[in-house]
Amino acid sequence: MIKIAFTLFIVWTLLLLTPGPDFILVMKNTISGGYKNGFLTILGITSGIVIHTLTAIFGICILSQNPTLFKIVKTVGSLYLIYIGISGFYQMKKQQESLNIEEEKNTPAKKSFREGFFCNILNPKLPLILLGIFTQLIPPQTPTHIKILFGMEIVATSFIMWNIVSLLLGNKYILSKLTKIEKEILFMANLVLILLGGYELTF
Repeated sequence: MIKIAFTLFIVWTLLLLTPGPDFILVMKNTISGGYKNGFLTILGITSGIVIHTLTAIFGICILSQNPTLFKIVKTVGSLYLIYIGISGFYQMKKQQESLNIEEEKNTPAKKSFREGFFCNILNPKLPLILLGIFTQLIPPQTPTHIKILFGMEIVATSFIMWNIVSLLLGNKYILSKLTKIEKEILFMANLVLILLGGYELTF
């Protein structure tokens, strides 16, 4: 059990650190609004992971059995990524036009949780990855309560790793350095989200 838990930690950590929509979103919201925005985004992402994990544990992976539903969720998720990127560009424009930059930078905090949750929950690949973990990495005969413990490990690892990223990016010293190139970073982050959404739509 300890060996499985350690292997699960390594595998899941590597997956988390692989640049993807969640990573880009945490980075973008932390840089644009500080650790508070990053933390709310992480709470949203973690909530999505909880739902996906419970679904995988109890074997109710509808997406893997219904290609049409998978395509629908994938399309909605891709469009949502594009929406986040476009709204990010719009927010940048509003900040440039506004005389009260601080007020504008505080506004996105209200939607950070929602963005994190829907960015994660509308990712159709995540439940398939989790289902693979719970069928390949963890023996099928493993008792349900043990699987729940492994699920808690996945959720806790996600929450901790994303917080480390957000704390680093939200650190006053680091943030002061990043603020100098904030426009460039946010431009690239929004562009990547749009490109990721577009890429998923075409495949």
